[in-house]
Amino acid sequence: MTIETADKLIQFMEKYNRAYRNTVSFLTQKLAKVMADDLVWLLDSVETEQALVMKIRSEENARLALFAELEIADKKADELYNEAPGERRQKIAALTDELTGYIADIKRLNSDVVETVERKIAVQEELMHKSGMAPTETYNGYGDVIKKSSINKGFLGNV
Repeated sequence: MTIETADKLIQFMEKYNRAYRNTVSFLTQKLAKVMADDLVWLLDSVETEQALVMKIRSEENARLALFAELEIADKKADELYNEAPGERRQKIAALTDELTGYIADIKRLNSDVVETVERKIAVQEELMHKSGMAPTETYNGYGDVIKKSSINKGFLGNV
């Protein structure tokens, strides 16, 4: 790998990681709002969440294009930093580790949000059952009744 290629990769990865860092920040806030039952914030945040998803998709498309341009599309992360020259090797390794951490955080936060919502719904159903009230049903965006979450652990569950 040339110095120029490594510099382009580093510059891109810094921008790429920023999108993931922003998503982690948002999801951390979302979890706190779910725990606080702040439904107004959660409803108001849908557009922000959608924008974050679109930003990550856009960055991934840009990554694919850049890697093809730099002729490194078939390289794994460890190959990239092992082939990087000098001090750029450490920078690429650090950026890769940072990205890996963000992805792990996103998965964990999404899982925590889904589990928290499911627990809150279960508690409400139990309270309604004990009080003799008929539980109301919860619906998804397609109008289907939600019995148990069919969500794949959040909007980035397969990252």
